[in-house]
Amino acid sequence: MLAPWARGIRRRGDNLFAKTNQPMINLEKLSDRDLPPLKPMVIRLWQLLNAPNTRLQDIVEAMSAEPVLCARIMAISNSPMYRGLDEITSPQKALVRLGLNEVKGIVYYLTLADSVTKNAFPSSFSIRRFWTHSLSTALLSKKLMQYYPSLFPMSPEEQDGAYLAGLLHDIGYVVMATLMPGEFTVMAKIWEEGGRDPLEVEEKLFGVSHPLLSAKALKLWKFPKNVQLAVYAHHRDVVRDSPPAIMLIKLADYLATKAGYHFNPMFTADMKALGVPLFLLENDYQPVVEEVALKVETLVNQAFA
Repeated sequence: MLAPWARGIRRRGDNLFAKTNQPMINLEKLSDRDLPPLKPMVIRLWQLLNAPNTRLQDIVEAMSAEPVLCARIMAISNSPMYRGLDEITSPQKALVRLGLNEVKGIVYYLTLADSVTKNAFPSSFSIRRFWTHSLSTALLSKKLMQYYPSLFPMSPEEQDGAYLAGLLHDIGYVVMATLMPGEFTVMAKIWEEGGRDPLEVEEKLFGVSHPLLSAKALKLWKFPKNVQLAVYAHHRDVVRDSPPAIMLIKLADYLATKAGYHFNPMFTADMKALGVPLFLLENDYQPVVEEVALKVETLVNQAFA
């Protein structure tokens, strides 16, 4: 049922809905073949980065098997953000300069962005805007944990998953655009008009909302359950004693949107702020946002060079 403030555009919005008669997305039948394809070497690299006793040389060898990825990581290590006294000329030196945790986040972002950009999308899907919002949410999650540990008490496993949850929280939109490009174009037109509940629009066009579809994709990719849960709940109501990982992604998502890094314009910063517990909004996060913005520009430019 539409909210009262949305009923004024019911007729125009319903005309857009009427243009589609494609079947809905069936979560039960969704398979990994419906997701952005990942090269076996990329999966191998992910496994190495997350293994507890991986040798540096193993990671270097896996990176070297993907020369484009390797070149991008070395370019990032030589960027003004990370630049040291000596120029980085090898993947091993890049790993040492950046550190394993930093490399892990960069590899996840670059490999996923590369996989997604190779898919055929309708013109209504802004790939750059999608990854800019996703990356800023991931980096903000990481920095908020670092600067405000008392607000987000999490286990090491949950901390590792926070970046991934931020990076992949909207991946359901990729699945929507890939499987049902016509319906995605219709949704983008409704976004421009505004006035409707965004999740209701998704459910009417696709039979599922993007948080649920994102969580399903992560399950198929075999990401940890704590990452799946945070992604699934990132638009659900929370209370003060909700899991910290969920409150973290909601705050990061809101701050990214407030900074101008948004994907779905119907999810405004004001709307997202309503879903963030008030005690989390009492801090001044602007220094963190500014720090993240510099890194976002560097990494997005590398992904779309």
